[in-house]
Amino acid sequence: MKKEYDFSKMKKRSGKPLVIPDAGKIPVSLRIDYRDLEKIRTEATRLGIPYQTLINSVLHRFAEKELIDKTEIERLISLKLSKD
Repeated sequence: MKKEYDFSKMKKRSGKPLVIPDAGKIPVSLRIDYRDLEKIRTEATRLGIPYQTLINSVLHRFAEKELIDKTEIERLISLKLSKD
């Protein structure tokens, strides 16, 4: 394997990238606030997993409606306490 490669003569592919809906994962590009990314990386390190895996897990849980907002939890607790 070469130590360096010359990519200056490469050409961009024409057309849209092939997207297979049933594929395991599709690469995407997104912008994340630096502070949020640092917190995510710190948490991923604490859990011993790659930060992209943590982001994917959180997005999956959100898509499956498994995430609950903290304010919603607090509201439910206050409702329960007011009934008691």
